[in-house]
Amino acid sequence: LMTYDSPDDLTVAPRPLPVLAAEMHAVAQMRQDGQYVKFAPLLPGVLEELTHTALGATSEEERRRAYWWLARGYRAANSLAHKLGYHDLSATAVDRAHWAADRSGDPLMQVTAAYLRAGGMIRMGAFGSARRLLEGLEGEVERLAPEAAMSEAHVALQGAIYLKLAILEARAGRPEAARHRMEEARVAAGMVGGDTSHYEMSFGPANLRIHEVAALIDQGDAEQALARLREWGAEQDQAEWEVPAGLAAERVSHHHIDVAAARLAEGDREGALADMLAARAASAPHTRYHPTVHATTSTLVRLDRGGSDPLIAWAKWVGV
Repeated sequence: LMTYDSPDDLTVAPRPLPVLAAEMHAVAQMRQDGQYVKFAPLLPGVLEELTHTALGATSEEERRRAYWWLARGYRAANSLAHKLGYHDLSATAVDRAHWAADRSGDPLMQVTAAYLRAGGMIRMGAFGSARRLLEGLEGEVERLAPEAAMSEAHVALQGAIYLKLAILEARAGRPEAARHRMEEARVAAGMVGGDTSHYEMSFGPANLRIHEVAALIDQGDAEQALARLREWGAEQDQAEWEVPAGLAAERVSHHHIDVAAARLAEGDREGALADMLAARAASAPHTRYHPTVHATTSTLVRLDRGGSDPLIAWAKWVGV
């Protein structure tokens, strides 16, 4: 991250750009699946090679493509740092993603980088700043659509922005605004049909439901969040809604972590542990380092005076 515009010399020439792109694509997939231990060792080397390729490109097309893949690499670095609790490095990685996206020639990649910045603002409670940024991105996506004909990628990115705004408003204590943004996202989800991952932004009907539950939990309405899961479960002939196959594993893990906290709030300790176990099954690294998991587990341990074996084993695995 420190040598982003002046990388160390390489002992051998960087690999061809298609090879580096394939490796970065694999890193991005691992990022979406929360496989930090797998992709972390790959990231420094491929970032360095891509930087050399971008700075030494002999054509504008090669230069822009290298920066495009660099932006995705710095997004992976942001996720890695954020999920492991290195928030200063996460903020630096977001800046680097902006730097690379601005040189990629792809306006939607620039929108993606700004979206990451808004996420950081929300995490630190800067709701007004994040709202202004996201509302600007909402308009920017519409402006970028050719002749106002929104492609699926445009709709998906705008839908992801609506969902981020819904979570922001829920955390800011504005439930009506959160519901309004959720309805906008619902319309967008109907336009894309199934769930998509354009620019690594998960969006679609299933992700909409995940965010709807998360927004209710953020508003302190755990009872209603769990009621929605039971309501949707009837569509699947299940007691509760199950996330459809094919979604990014990190997203699935995050959903179960949120639901575990809601169950604990409603006094269902066994259910809370079961959902955290489901989160681990989806993405163990994402679950193990998540602060909500640590908080939920600590509360369960305090409440469990008998010291049940499953909970003791879980607490040891989490490290609390």
